[in-house]
Amino acid sequence: MIQNYGAFLEKDGAGFRGQIKLTGFKNGDIDLSKASWIYQVGLKGVFQKIFTIEENEKAGWTNLKLDATPSTFTWYKAYFDSPDGSEPIAIDLGSMGKGQAWVNDHHIGRYWNLTAPKDGCPDSCDYRGTYGSNKCMTNCGKPTQTWYHVPRSWLQASNNLLVIFEEIGGNPFEISVKLRVPRILCAQMSKSYYPPLREWLHLDLIDGKVSISDMKPQIHLQCEDGQILSSIEFASYGTPHGSCQNFSKGNCHSPNSLSVVSEACVGRNSCSVEVSNSGFGSDPCRGVLKTLAVEARCVSTSTIGVSQF
Repeated sequence: MIQNYGAFLEKDGAGFRGQIKLTGFKNGDIDLSKASWIYQVGLKGVFQKIFTIEENEKAGWTNLKLDATPSTFTWYKAYFDSPDGSEPIAIDLGSMGKGQAWVNDHHIGRYWNLTAPKDGCPDSCDYRGTYGSNKCMTNCGKPTQTWYHVPRSWLQASNNLLVIFEEIGGNPFEISVKLRVPRILCAQMSKSYYPPLREWLHLDLIDGKVSISDMKPQIHLQCEDGQILSSIEFASYGTPHGSCQNFSKGNCHSPNSLSVVSEACVGRNSCSVEVSNSGFGSDPCRGVLKTLAVEARCVSTSTIGVSQF
């Protein structure tokens, strides 16, 4: 068995063991049986640092044609301007196969656009019981990751250098730089939760005029700066099921849930909703511990050219 780990791995013999020939040449066969085979650790382009601003011009770059056939083990480079605004920036490498990427001398990591199996994602998620790796799987049939974060502190206003080393073939013309603005917020809280910490500093509580049992828990929602809560996608005070972006009503549900939460939150950057019977007008099911589940949508006050998810 050939060694595949440990110190000085690159000096260990490798390749074919036994008789091997290359045939079909005009000048006859080539016998490789006694050729020396070794590992080469790393890439020549990495040693030459052609991914850096200082050294990349020393490489023999050529212009890539739109109809070029995707090739393996290929270096690509391009320049891009930094998008305006303060939203997080990501590079979409969904059109590529497997490799590494650099931006302005910074290594943003390896990418490998594997597609998850189509089957195995449950209709509902429940982590109770023995844990297993297949529990609560999501995004079946979709790539495991296509977006890669680039900190704004690495960028300049224009002429940012992007270098890609592609191993298995991809289409670099479909690489894009986009803004990422999270727009879905979820929260879930039961009546058994304690009230928020800020309420514990209430003067009436400190003076003993109000008991902690009289104070109710609250769900707090807050969008990023420059965003507002545009709509409430789901709200149920009672016994809701599921998890974020997969909530559903249970047997117990207050019909006022959506209107109460919408009135408190829509159009604001942040809001709080009291988790109590009085907050929703009545007790929808006596003798049952009730929970409030909310899914809300945020939008930027300036969403032009912004990719939201």
